[in-house]
Parts: sequence; C-alpha cells; structure tokens
Amino acid sequence: MQERLAGLLQKHFSLKSAPLRINGAVSGQKRQEIVDRFELNRDRFDVMILSPKAGGVGLTITSANHVIHLSRWWNPAVEDQATDRVFRIGQTRDVHVYLPMAAHPDPDIRASSFDLRLDALIDRKKALTRDLFFPP
Repeated sequence: MQERLAGLLQKHFSLKSAPLRINGAVSGQKRQEIVDRFELNRDRFDVMILSPKAGGVGLTITSANHVIHLSRWWNPAVEDQATDRVFRIGQTRDVHVYLPMAAHPDPDIRASSFDLRLDALIDRKKALTRDLFFPP
C-alpha cells in the first residue's frame, strides 16, 4: 500500500523522487537516516510516508506540518503518538492533522459506515481516558 501511495503522490505533486517511507521493515538506524534526509529539505515541498507504529516511536520530524492518518488504529494513543512526532521542540509552523474517512453516500446508512463508527469509538475511548484522569 505504501509503495502504491508513494507512486501516486510522486505523480500528483510532480516530485523528483518517490516519497521516503518508514514502516516496520526499516531498521532503527535507517529510520533516522530517512528522517535526517527529510529534515534537510525544510524549504521545499516534500512528502514522507510512515506507518503509525513504526513512525510513532523515537522520531522527531519538525519539518513536517501536515499529518494524514490514512488508516485508523483502535488504540487512540498510537495515533496520538504518531501525530506527536511533528509537535516537537523546533517546530516553527502550524501542524494540521487529517483523518480521511470513507462514508456511504446513502444518508440512511451513512452513520453505520465503518470509518464513522470507528471514529466515534476512538472519541469515546479518548473521553473515557480523559475523564478517568481528569474527572469532570
């Protein structure tokens, strides 16, 4: 999926090379090398694709300012940690987070679309955690 997405992004944005990718198959040392390459290009548009699990631990990516979660995780902490990679000391730009969701076009069954139901579940889990630690 990442390879296909990288090809589509390269073509759509006329990038000179395919976007850098970090996933579970990339070693820790190689991950940091990829991030370092990405960070060198602060002045131009670029794209990096990371899986939430692989990209959510131990990386600082202050050159990024848009985060898109293409597939949601049942555990909201995993998503939050992946997003937090760009909310770091040294970040000088606003950061935007996108959660694209597929919803059925029929209004009668739209609310039962998987992505919308998962989003509602994640919101309930976040509220439960928040209320547990910070009672209303």
